[in-house]
Amino acid sequence: MSLKRIISQQLIKDVSRHEVGVMIGPRQVGKTTLLEITRNHCRTHGIKCRYFNLEMPADANYFARPFQNILTDLCSVKQTVLIDEFHYLPNATKLFKAIYDGTKGIKVFASGSSALEMHKHMKESLAGRRRLYRVYPLSFSEWLPSRSSKAALPPSFDTSFSNSNHQALRRQLEAFVVFGGMPGLVHEKTNEDRKRLLLDLVATYIQKDIKALLREEDILSFNRLLVFLAGQEGGLVSEIGISRDLNYSLRQVRKDISILGQMFLLDISKPFFTNRGRELKQTNKVYFFDTGIRNAILRDFRLLNNRPDKGVLMESFVLHELQKSLKVSQEIYYWRTRQKEEVDFVLVQDRLPIPIEVKSKIRGIEIPDGVKAFLRKYPESPAAVILNDDIFEKTKFEDKTVFFAPHYFASLIPSCLV
Repeated sequence: MSLKRIISQQLIKDVSRHEVGVMIGPRQVGKTTLLEITRNHCRTHGIKCRYFNLEMPADANYFARPFQNILTDLCSVKQTVLIDEFHYLPNATKLFKAIYDGTKGIKVFASGSSALEMHKHMKESLAGRRRLYRVYPLSFSEWLPSRSSKAALPPSFDTSFSNSNHQALRRQLEAFVVFGGMPGLVHEKTNEDRKRLLLDLVATYIQKDIKALLREEDILSFNRLLVFLAGQEGGLVSEIGISRDLNYSLRQVRKDISILGQMFLLDISKPFFTNRGRELKQTNKVYFFDTGIRNAILRDFRLLNNRPDKGVLMESFVLHELQKSLKVSQEIYYWRTRQKEEVDFVLVQDRLPIPIEVKSKIRGIEIPDGVKAFLRKYPESPAAVILNDDIFEKTKFEDKTVFFAPHYFASLIPSCLV
């Protein structure tokens, strides 16, 4: 079925902008499909368009010609130029800069799966000449229509909804968290097929992308690191601790984690602090970019209520939903003090923080101690959110509104509460 991606609306809108559009993200999250959507829009609206996939020999040969010949050919008419897997393109920045600086009426969209390769080839600055688009796996709202025509997500925190709709959303959310939001899963009919696809994707990341960046003897240790990080997801992870636990050199650990980050496979959550001195400042929290990929690494596809890491998976789901809905001026952190006061996430905009705690089973409208501590330390915080399985209420704590809402409200927080 055809998926409606929220980011596609922004890409189509930006066809008329002069900046070079650069789409980044892991393999198989839909970057090629987004380029095709953009190409179809151009064709429908009479905009001349050319598409290149640099993993195809003919297209790669086109860009193997002398630089001036390529530039003259692309700029001969006003058009939109779409380049898939542009990190294979030598001197990509030189070409993009020449098009931007020297030609009006040429719009370039380029996609890539490796920040490491992009940095290697992009030797000149594109500052002020590019617009970056981070492409993630499907959000819950993008994925839901492929599974249910009846369950409807609430549009705001002020929306009332029936218990039957809530239960339907919870059932769908469980499937989404277990298998994740990789777009290819939408076309698979059975759970066994979904598992097979996810395991194939993990193998592709390791064998095709990461293996090219490591020595053969490092692959086994890298695989061990993947499983270790998947098992530690959502916890405080230090590179020194990983080095000690796996008996690897600190240099190798840092290199491998850097590769995972530059392949867009890891999300690093950093601690929130101002200058108040008592929060942890060095240790990060690590999440894989997709819960289904994480479960595939662990080879664990049990239902949520049958597994001890349900809380971690819901935390990861919330982080990803927040990321996909962030505004340009917003950032996400976690918060923890040396006294072990903690909050899962802190959403910050214009230096105003909103604490977000992720819970499953809670007995009632009881504000967690960590959220209370945060609101006391940061009185400028306008509100707090407790995401949970079933409770949908709001209360007050020292004149601050505290929202209790099901986990699937996470995507609304950046637009509704800040």
